[in-house]
Amino acid sequence: METRHAFFCDAATSDSSGKLNVLGIFDNINAKTFPAMHPEMSLVLTLRGHRSEIGSHALRINLVDADGKEIMPTIEGKFVLQPEALDANLILHIQNLTLPVPGTFSADITVDNHFLQSVTLTVRAIKS
Repeated sequence: METRHAFFCDAATSDSSGKLNVLGIFDNINAKTFPAMHPEMSLVLTLRGHRSEIGSHALRINLVDADGKEIMPTIEGKFVLQPEALDANLILHIQNLTLPVPGTFSADITVDNHFLQSVTLTVRAIKS
């Protein structure tokens, strides 16, 4: 299994044909005060499997700070790779995310207990 796409954005949907509709891809957030609250965002993943990986898979996403401390509860779920479509579009909608301090955060993506990728998010303090 490999990652074809992995990013944060303002909003995303996927239709039945597998087409992604994405608005506002970003990897930085600016905030004037901390802790900061980001009202709404999405984490978009497109995972590509091989024919040998058709079937159900366990997904885990940990959103952590630079020290590996979780800043939101772990997300766990399942997805299925179908024989007719070896790509899986996964969209995680995140609301009211608290960002405790400026710094680098990451969404660590694991499938079937194997680490795939981290998606980095940089949070910067700006002057009012």
